[in-house]
Amino acid sequence: MDQLANVLALTLFSTALLIALRAFYLCSQTSQGRRYRLCILGMSMGVLALTAIASYAGDNIKDLPVNVNWFKYTAQTVCFLFIILSLVRSSDTYLRRLMYWQIGISLLLLFLFAPIIPSSMPYPALTKSLLGGSRSLICFVVFFIYIGAFISKETRFSLLMSVAFLLLSIGYWLNMPKYMDSHLVLLDAVGDGVRITGLVALLIAIFLG
Repeated sequence: MDQLANVLALTLFSTALLIALRAFYLCSQTSQGRRYRLCILGMSMGVLALTAIASYAGDNIKDLPVNVNWFKYTAQTVCFLFIILSLVRSSDTYLRRLMYWQIGISLLLLFLFAPIIPSSMPYPALTKSLLGGSRSLICFVVFFIYIGAFISKETRFSLLMSVAFLLLSIGYWLNMPKYMDSHLVLLDAVGDGVRITGLVALLIAIFLG
């Protein structure tokens, strides 16, 4: 299972990084409103890639001098939160301010690596379940937004995005039982696989949409 976790972490890193690079490239090719939204997506995927590396390092490096637990669980929630906030409104002013907020908060998230932050979480099962549940819920809401857009305009991009975020939501939901019972590693591995499939769908949407 450790080897599988390593493969999944590296796949998550490479996929999220490719999405981030593609999103940033498209930023220079599109109008302002969509540009800001793509930048927010790119930053979210970039931070998500960092969480994958943090997870890999935490699983494979003993006596790591930095803390990865809080960053790993909190940063992903923040990433998806900014994606959904970028879909709430379309005005350039709103999206530009949201992008600046994301830059500041993303930098603050790096502080969670600091050794002064305790690696242990209070009530770890409950804390991880709440963070995992919030990721699943946020991705599910994004799915509804894009499926609504597909029903309205029937574009390939909105369909692929809705599929991607539905898979991400299901994947995070399948990860949650592990927090209550550490023996449910197989279900957790399935959840990780579903999440990777969702990221691949997201990658296809960004490249082909």
